[in-house]
Amino acid sequence: METKRKKPSQARSRQTIDTIIEASAQLLAGETGMPFTTNHLAERAGYSVGTIYQYFENREAIVLTLIERERERVETLVAATLAATQGKDPHTRTRALVRCLHEAFARYRAVDPKLVRALVVYSLDHGLPDPPAHFANAILAVWSDHPSATAPLDPAEAYVIGRSVVEVLRRAVLQGSPLLGTRALEDAIVRLVTGFFAAGPHPNG
Repeated sequence: METKRKKPSQARSRQTIDTIIEASAQLLAGETGMPFTTNHLAERAGYSVGTIYQYFENREAIVLTLIERERERVETLVAATLAATQGKDPHTRTRALVRCLHEAFARYRAVDPKLVRALVVYSLDHGLPDPPAHFANAILAVWSDHPSATAPLDPAEAYVIGRSVVEVLRRAVLQGSPLLGTRALEDAIVRLVTGFFAAGPHPNG
C-alpha cells in the first residue's frame, strides 16, 4: 500500500516522517486540544505545510501510515503482555490481552467524525490493513493446553476470534462509540473470547 510520496532514503527524511506521524497521533488522540488539520499538524511537528506534502499526499495517507505503525506497536505490547502474565490463569491472561488491545484503540476515541468518513472513503481505494493475527495467536497460546478448554479451535474459529475483536474495536473508533474505553466493553469482549474455549462441546466433536 503506497501512502507516502517521498521515499525516506536518508536518516533525516526518516526522522521527518517519524515526527509527522507522532504529531499526528497526538492530534488524533486529543492530547493537544487542536483539531487534526494540516496547519495544526505542521505547527505541532515543527515543519511547514509544504514539507508535510512532500511526504504525504493528504491527511488520510498520514492516518493510514499511523495505523500501520500502531499495528507494529500493539504487536510488541501483546507479546510483552503474554510474557508478563506467564503462569497466571487463562482468564486473567485473556483480560490482560484484551485490555492491551482495547487501550490501543481507545487512545483515538476523540477522532473527528469527518476525518473518519474521509479515511473510510480513502481506504476503499488504498485499503485499510487487514486485522493482525498476533492477538488471536496470543489467545491461542494462553488456552491451548489449559484443561478448561473444551477443544482446540478450528481455523474458522481462530479466524473469527482475531477478526471479531479487532473489528469491534475498529468500529467503535469509526463510529465514536461512548463504549470505547469502558469496562463494560472490555467485559463483553472478554466473554466473547473465553466463550470459544469454555462454552460446551465443539460442534464437530
